[in-house]
This record gives sequence, C-alpha cells and structure tokens, in this order.
Amino acid sequence: MEKAKISPGQLAALIFLFEMGTALVVSLGLKAEKDAWLAILLGLAGGMGLFGVYVSLYRQFPDHPLTSYVRIILGRWIGWPLGLLYVLFFIYGAARDLRDGADLLISSVLDQTPMIAVSSIMILTTGYVLHKGIEVLARTAQIYFAVLIILGVLSNFLLAVSGVIDIDRLLPVLEKGWSPVIRTTLTQSFEFPFAEMICFTMLLPYLNRPAKGIKLGMMTLLAGGLVLSFSSAMDIAVLGVDIAGRATFPLLMAVSLVNIKEFIQRMDVLVVMTLIIGDFFKVAVFYYAAVQGATDIFRIRDHRRLVYPIGLIILFISAIIAANFSEHIEEGNFALMTVFLLFGVVIPIVLWGAAWIRKALRQSP
Repeated sequence: MEKAKISPGQLAALIFLFEMGTALVVSLGLKAEKDAWLAILLGLAGGMGLFGVYVSLYRQFPDHPLTSYVRIILGRWIGWPLGLLYVLFFIYGAARDLRDGADLLISSVLDQTPMIAVSSIMILTTGYVLHKGIEVLARTAQIYFAVLIILGVLSNFLLAVSGVIDIDRLLPVLEKGWSPVIRTTLTQSFEFPFAEMICFTMLLPYLNRPAKGIKLGMMTLLAGGLVLSFSSAMDIAVLGVDIAGRATFPLLMAVSLVNIKEFIQRMDVLVVMTLIIGDFFKVAVFYYAAVQGATDIFRIRDHRRLVYPIGLIILFISAIIAANFSEHIEEGNFALMTVFLLFGVVIPIVLWGAAWIRKALRQSP
C-alpha cells in the first residue's frame, strides 16, 4: 500500500463527488416515471446498509484493502483469483465512466472531436493525478467539492427564477403503485451508484481518523443520495416525465431551458462542468482502486509503476466497450443487474458473513 493518509473531510469529498459522478446527469430512476425520486431514496436506504457492510469489513481488517483481506477470509487459492477479478471489475467500472463522460462532452460541446481524443485527455489527466498519490487526489477533491456545490446551487436558482419548474408534473405520487418503484430500485438505483461504492474498500485503510471518517462518510452518502433524488425530481418538474424519460441527459436539457429576460441563456456549460468534475473523480476512484488492487496482489512496491499501463487498458476498453451510445447504455443496464450486483453486493455480503463466522470460531473455546 501507498504510505499516505487522508482526512475524514477528504474522504467525504471523494464520496460525494463519486456519488454524483455520472448519476447526476443521466436518467437515473426514470423507469419509475414520476416516482423516480422515490426509487432513488429506496436505493439510498439499501446503499447505506451496504456501505455498513463495507465498513464492518474494514473494522475487522483496518490495515488491509479488499484485495488483501479477501485472501485472509477465503484463503489464498480462492482469495487471490477473486482479488484479480476485483481489479478487472474496477478497470471495467473506470472504462464505463470514461465512456460516459466522453459521450456527453461529444454530444454537447465537442461534436467534431474524435472520441479517442477526448477519452485520452481525460485518462491522461486522471493518471497524472493518481501518479502523485491518493493525498493529492483527496486534496483536489476538497476543492472541487466546493465548486460542485456552487454549480448546483446556481443551476437550481436559475431554473427557479426562469419559471420553468412545475411541481404538478410530479403528481400524483405512486400513481402506478409501488411495483415500478421497487423494480427500478432493484434493477438500477440500488446498484448505481450505491453498489459501486465497493471501490472505497480500497481507500478506507488510508483514513487517519477512522471513527470520524466513517461517521462523516455515512452522512455524506446520505446527503449525496438526497441530492440525486432532488435532482431527479427537478428534471421531471422542468421537463415532464415523457421528455425526461426519453432524454439521454435530462439535466442538460433542463438547464438549457434557462432563459431570464432573453439575457441569461445557454447555461448548458454549468451541466458540462458538473459532468467533467463528477466523472473525473468517479473514474479516478475506480482507477485508483484498480491500481492499488494490482499493486497488492502482484506485490509491487511502488504503485506508480502501474498507473499509466492500467490507464491505457482503461482507455482501450472504453473505446471498444460498445459501438455507439445506445449500445453502451443497454450493456450498462445489463451489467448493473449482473456484474455490479455480484461484485458490489453479493460477494461483499458473503465475505462479511464468512468473516464473522471466522471470528466466532477463533473466539470459541
């Protein structure tokens, strides 16, 4: 592991930015139509419980990342291959988010730019920061956490002043009952972005004040989920459920409607900046988890030797992951219910149960 420490505030900033990531600008929860905000809240409830599982594992193995204590719990013959699969999972997560960010930038402001050029600049920038270490990434997160809050407040203020918000578009609540909400929660809003928090099992050992960091992390996770729910409700209140459901990036379309006295217009740049910031940190956390996991399982002393090689792998996968954006989204929906559910939910719960059984057997006379 890298010899570094991060503060509770820095961990909170990373969690918030990671949670916002791409979830803030895509159509999260809109399979539940008007009740998308409610599906996100249910996903948040499950996500907080799941994060509690990650924290419980960390408390039992405070000096070990996930790829290390999986070998302690399950033994080398099972734990080592599983740790390698987690490295591949983190690489896949980073590649998906890199593709998300590149697609939005190309569709909104860089329509004449090749995708490989946009993706290359994004991954090289991220790799440069990670090469400097987790402390640099964490300090950078504190700065951009404030920037993201300012962008969010400004965007919502402009929407309110423009008079495009219609709360009646959110009514009636639960028009089609709980079934669509629960189905959306189980197939999307629980896994994305909450089950993706599994990559923080690779960062928790760097906390300099674990007790305070965990408490603040849980509070930040709650706050982030509430922001996502509010943002989804705002998208529907501005666009209506039909337009929001068909839009690739509902937040971008909603903010584009800002028009104050024919003077303040075309505020799409606020959403683009939000996407760049959130996507950068989401890619960075997945990317760093992959680097640290590979460093651990292959027993490499300096993580910096793997930063750029893994970055090239992420770039390559993001380029070939799908032929177009529609295929990318379709594949992502399938991955949420399979890959992310397995690595973010099922395996951690199995590890948690096995760790408690192991602990109980060791303590029994």
